[in-house]
Amino acid sequence: MNKLPTLNILIFLLVSCVSKEKKEAEFYVETQTSFFGLNHSDWTKSKWIRKPENLKMIHETFKKFGYEKLESGIYKSENLFIANGIYIKRNFDNVLDSLELTYNKPEVQTKYYTEFWNRRKAEKNDSIIYEIIREFNSLKKGQRRLNYENEFVNDTLVDLLKIEFDNDNLNSKKAKSDFYTFKKYGLHQSAYNLLYERAEYSELELDREKLKKELTKATEFTYPWLIDTEK
Repeated sequence: MNKLPTLNILIFLLVSCVSKEKKEAEFYVETQTSFFGLNHSDWTKSKWIRKPENLKMIHETFKKFGYEKLESGIYKSENLFIANGIYIKRNFDNVLDSLELTYNKPEVQTKYYTEFWNRRKAEKNDSIIYEIIREFNSLKKGQRRLNYENEFVNDTLVDLLKIEFDNDNLNSKKAKSDFYTFKKYGLHQSAYNLLYERAEYSELELDREKLKKELTKATEFTYPWLIDTEK
């Protein structure tokens, strides 16, 4: 008797069972923040991040949160620094010092700094860029914190930065707090990813199924602030 057809049917049934057991994709509502591109775009091509009012908001928000807490997002070596996927083959601290010293002083500018400031002036954001550089450099000189202008601070962004950068002592209590922060701002897909799709939260004790029921489903996927890192 030819056993091949029977084997094929068995394989088909096994595959069918696996397919039925496979978890269906679940989509949840995700409000798109005004500053969404700050975390999920190519800064070299972003028009949003070049607008002076947006740079001012980011700067004042970062000051409130603490610039020193964000330095972990910058890789620095003697002649290279990398931030948000942008590679610059220069010493980070030297570049910032030189940019501050050469602003509106063409007589001391080399080609690199002349081109940098000419681009900023063409974009009409040179003054806020200079302010950011000058104040950031003051941190390197020993000033512990920068005073911020609260009227320009985006408190939503502050809260999201706390989730991303203030997680050295992550525990179940903070994870639950992070979940409700996402939910409060309408970032339900991010909240779902926290529960199921992020390694740093995966071992923490959370009533995931109960919390998931508090989220609002969507019919299609919206790219979230807190991305899925488990696939």
